[in-house]
Formats: sequence, structure tokens, C-alpha cells
Amino acid sequence: MGLYDKLTGKASEGANTALIEEYFLDDEVVLASFQYIRDMIIFTNLGIYLVDVQGITGRKIEVLFIPKRAVKSVAFETAGTVDLDSDVKLHVEGHFKKDENGKFVLMPILFKVPRQQQDKTKQIVNIVKTYYLA
Repeated sequence: MGLYDKLTGKASEGANTALIEEYFLDDEVVLASFQYIRDMIIFTNLGIYLVDVQGITGRKIEVLFIPKRAVKSVAFETAGTVDLDSDVKLHVEGHFKKDENGKFVLMPILFKVPRQQQDKTKQIVNIVKTYYLA
């Protein structure tokens, strides 16, 4: 993937999972992975990893692991005429965030896929449906 593709937010399939492989269990297998600039989404047979690479050097990473049993539904919104990307929303048990009133509410996990990569949106939704919701 070229620099232009990374800067415009295009995902590359087959993310570099080396940053978190040491945390995988022995029987954990990567089903698919996608990389956006520095962040990653990794689908395994046991759950989903959302990897947020932080800071200028990228040495600090935040990893959210969502166990397979916690994924309750998937929703998606395709890119319209003026939209730059489509949205994929994972509804996950126990994922609370504070709203503007300071109350904790159940929130979906949202990630965006550039319009040019609508096929990736379909692929992500199909992976979630096949491996986590079936």
C-alpha cells in the first residue's frame, strides 16, 4: 500500500499483527485483518481486536478485545452521494460510554470504511455474521 492510499484512509487487507501476536492464545487463528494508516481490526476465531496505535512514535497502543460471545449484532450504513465513507457498527454486550449528560449508555463500536472500498464493508459484515453471529 502506498503513502497516498494510507493518507486517504484506504484499508489494506492483511494487517501486520506482530504488535499483538504475543497476546494471542495458542489455539487462536486470524480469520482476516485490515489496517487503516496505523489502526487495525483483527478478526480471530475467538473474537475481534481493535488496535489503536497512539502517539507520534506509535509505541503506545490500545487494544480492545471483544470476545466472540459478546458480539450481539452488526449494522452498516453505505456511503451516500456526498458521504466519504460507510459505517460499520458492532453492537457489543458491556460496551458503555458516558453520554453528554454524564450517564453511561450502551454504545456500538463504530469504524469507518472509505467509499472506494465498499467491498471491504461487505467483507467485514459477512465475517461478523458468519463467525460471530451464526
